[in-house]
Amino acid sequence: MKIGFPVEPEGKGGTRTWVKAFSNYCVSKGHQVYFTKDEEVDVFITLAFYTTPEELKRMKQRNTKILYRMDGIYYNYLIDNRTTIRLNGLIADSMKLADRIIYQSDFSKNMASQLFNGQELPGVIIYNGADTNVFKEKGKILPKPKDKKIILSIAYWGPELMAEYSIRNIINIAKELSDRKDIEFWVLGEAYPFVEERIKKAGLDNITRYNLRTPIPRGRMPDYIRTSDIILHTRPNDACSNLIIEAMNVGKPIVGLDLGSTPELLGDAGLRGECEPSFEHFPIINIESMASQLLKTFDNYEYYKEKIKERSKRFTLEQMCKKYFIEINNLVNN
Repeated sequence: MKIGFPVEPEGKGGTRTWVKAFSNYCVSKGHQVYFTKDEEVDVFITLAFYTTPEELKRMKQRNTKILYRMDGIYYNYLIDNRTTIRLNGLIADSMKLADRIIYQSDFSKNMASQLFNGQELPGVIIYNGADTNVFKEKGKILPKPKDKKIILSIAYWGPELMAEYSIRNIINIAKELSDRKDIEFWVLGEAYPFVEERIKKAGLDNITRYNLRTPIPRGRMPDYIRTSDIILHTRPNDACSNLIIEAMNVGKPIVGLDLGSTPELLGDAGLRGECEPSFEHFPIINIESMASQLLKTFDNYEYYKEKIKERSKRFTLEQMCKKYFIEINNLVNN
């Protein structure tokens, strides 16, 4: 089978990470993959606004089946209203042209309905999965103080305003826990110099390691996750966080927001801080609640560690790819 993608697999962000993982799986099963819109393929998997409606129409004229992988939509709190309308319009038109839609979560499906006046387009929910050959409990651990518990926030932090929002909340959570001398925060991954400067200006003794100028190579991510004690996730309205799923498969407890896809990913295997739901502005996080959930996780650490390891079995790359191929085969053969 010939399978097409609109972008090359190398690059930053969750979209290209997914393309790389799934295209590698396709090749391993004997399929041909192409990262172009010009090749005649059996199935073309498009994402976000990487393919215009006109390009999709031309593909459909060649009898190519279109599968749209729905991530998220754009909000005015991230970019200006004019750009939001334009990009969301491209997403909506692409979804309407698709022969099949795959949503990354129930939340992703609900988000997409905002483009159609609250009406949901039919589609299948397939959660992301982690490569268990890479994200596993046993492996390299980095040097760290023996008498400290590490709360790690690590990511490619995304758009400028999203990065600033996420880091600002981490700083406030660290302030709330500044009297706990046994806890320190690490904040890593690529963002923007001014965001790193915000951490520096906060002058908190318990944010002991931060570097937002250097991206973390994907192969090193498991080392950092294994070294930490808890993963702290403060990004709002995530369609299906790769970090949460990867941390699960490493066996690390996670504390995130009671928002977006995080509740359905974690279930009862991880605690979540209170957060006002909003699509109109950045959701307001209850900092005291987040700090409290971190402490509760430490107080019941082995319980949450075992719970998260058990739940991780639902989110493997192998399971995800098999489910995608069920949909692909149904498209091609029906």
